[in-house]
Amino acid sequence: MSIAGVFAPKRFSRLILSDAQNVARDPILAFAVVLAIVPAILLPVFREQMDQAALEGLGITGLSRYAGAVALALPAGLIGWVTGFLLLEDRDDGPLLAMEITPIGKSGFLAYRVAVAATIGFAVGFGTALAVIPGIGWGLAGLLGLFVGIETVTIAFVLLALAANKVEGLAVTKLTNIGSIVPLVAIIAWPGRYLAGVVPSFWIGEVLGLSSEAWLPLWLASLIGLGVHAGVAALTFAAASRRIG
Repeated sequence: MSIAGVFAPKRFSRLILSDAQNVARDPILAFAVVLAIVPAILLPVFREQMDQAALEGLGITGLSRYAGAVALALPAGLIGWVTGFLLLEDRDDGPLLAMEITPIGKSGFLAYRVAVAATIGFAVGFGTALAVIPGIGWGLAGLLGLFVGIETVTIAFVLLALAANKVEGLAVTKLTNIGSIVPLVAIIAWPGRYLAGVVPSFWIGEVLGLSSEAWLPLWLASLIGLGVHAGVAALTFAAASRRIG
């Protein structure tokens, strides 16, 4: 059976239901999924209060825009961690190896997991962009959603590539969580900020124009950002593939 066979409606729905049950049974995984959408709900509600408090207390204007960049990067870390943790369980407990003798095969199962993670990441990222960035257009929101979707699967691959077990997976998560604040590096009004461009989430802050100095036009920043996302995703996928055989 080809990889596409895993997306047959009946088979796909069974896999989705099984994963949903696994996540629902684990309070930590379920909480991570819920937390991924919380910023999109709370930030618009408290935007004015946040900006006013930051202006009066710290002299910072537009704090909610900076918080919005972090809110966009957060879902990738959380949903990517959930996906990666499920893959670690499948690898450590044997189901991933057992998939080799099933009709969908291991490759088909991985394709399913990647597609679901990327789709959820894109949907949450797109919705969060529309909710937390005032006046953002649909095109830019879609680009940011694409960034988040790719970052989601990248983080899952990082866990699978670097962690030997679920305990190590928790330790690796502390490293990947740093990616949630990297968009703020784009605030720096100095070309040296692009050194952080090797981290995909940096380009969220860059295309949002967080800095007072735009050294790259939006179209070029968008293209470079897409290239970095695709390149890092490919590298982490290759590393993860070697770990699972």
